[in-house]
Amino acid sequence: MSNSSDKLNPASRAMLVGAILGGTASAANQWKAHQSGEIDTNQLVSAVAKDSLKTGLASGATTYIAEKMAGRPVLSMLTVLSAGAAGLYMMEQYAEKKKNEQ
Repeated sequence: MSNSSDKLNPASRAMLVGAILGGTASAANQWKAHQSGEIDTNQLVSAVAKDSLKTGLASGATTYIAEKMAGRPVLSMLTVLSAGAAGLYMMEQYAEKKKNEQ
């Protein structure tokens, strides 16, 4: 993940930050269910790990693609917008899933 100057490239940084933020958000979201006994510790850890991986990959891939399109502002903007749209879609799917579980 590092280049010859021992610095992380932007895609690697975005992947790490995305994984940390996604894992934190997932843990905060799952914690209430864990405390009420709906899910056990193994399920909580599994869900947090999956969500961390998904957000890390999405963040890293989006940053990598946008970096490769540098100098092409329209394509870069479309990449960022499509990543945002995908994020909104995922949030809506999660909200709908929670709504159906209740």
